[in-house]
Amino acid sequence: MAQKLAQQVLVTGGSGFIGSHLVERLLGKGYAVSCLVRDLRQVRWLEGLDVRLIQGDCTQPESLTTAVRDASLVFHCAGLTKANQACDYYTVNHLGTKNLLEACARYSSGLQRFIMISSQAAAGPSLDGQPLDEGSLPHPVSDYGKSKLRAEYEALGFKDRFPVTILRPSCVYGPRDTDMYELFRGASRGLTIEMTGETRYLNLCYVEDLVTALLQSAETRTESGSIYFVAENRGYSWSEFRDELLSSGGVKARTIKLPYEIAYLFALASEIVCLISKKSALMNRQKVREAAQRYWLCDVGKIEKDLRFRAEYPLKKGLEHTWKWYRKNNWL
Repeated sequence: MAQKLAQQVLVTGGSGFIGSHLVERLLGKGYAVSCLVRDLRQVRWLEGLDVRLIQGDCTQPESLTTAVRDASLVFHCAGLTKANQACDYYTVNHLGTKNLLEACARYSSGLQRFIMISSQAAAGPSLDGQPLDEGSLPHPVSDYGKSKLRAEYEALGFKDRFPVTILRPSCVYGPRDTDMYELFRGASRGLTIEMTGETRYLNLCYVEDLVTALLQSAETRTESGSIYFVAENRGYSWSEFRDELLSSGGVKARTIKLPYEIAYLFALASEIVCLISKKSALMNRQKVREAAQRYWLCDVGKIEKDLRFRAEYPLKKGLEHTWKWYRKNNWL
């Protein structure tokens, strides 16, 4: 059942990869949008958009009051995907979510729904090759995944106070992304990297499909506390992904195969360099541990049934759009 459009929408993480795509779609649908941003001088993809900017940080509870007070719909997109210290994941992803939920409960009396972006990492990989569904017992293998799972538990603790929906997207890619971008950049330079061992499989999600799922979560009445995986309705082997990446970009590349132990040492070296430079390491030991898992597969039957969601961007189409954007914006 469709719901009436909320009058005022709050988006955390609106200046980021996923959040900025969501903000654009919300504005296109006529929503009034506010964005919580840490630095008003660095709004990135929000520049020039008709949004209300509110300075604040989910890790600072006192800064959230103004942001949530008039919100009838909250999209919690803010989160940390890479960090040099494990504690940072919990501070931002877990405690930041807890702070926002508490602020909503205290100050947002007209809240119609709280929608949180979690991650497939919160559920962990499949152990037997069968896609995980929402009823599978979570077993995250990284601090990132564990912090997202803790954030989910916090959100579920408020499900009787206001409606809560949690989305677990698989590996998200698309324009403006800086994480998967490294794979495109490597391929454009003639190089891809693969870990040795048995064939690995994964689900993927183009950013515009995730945005569609977010909007359908807001505009469809569902049981509070519902959790949904979001992805294209098929998995890919790593070699299939690599072949599509190269063909969609019109590039050729050779593949370097690294044993887990070598990849682990490279990640350790990357962490050390980034600690010295005070930058977050894109490649770290926990990311290597995640990449070593054979089956990052999820079942999207529930979101297809409840929200009538189905990905509109198969991998080839999504990769083509992403290559085009990176090139147009001189990222490659």
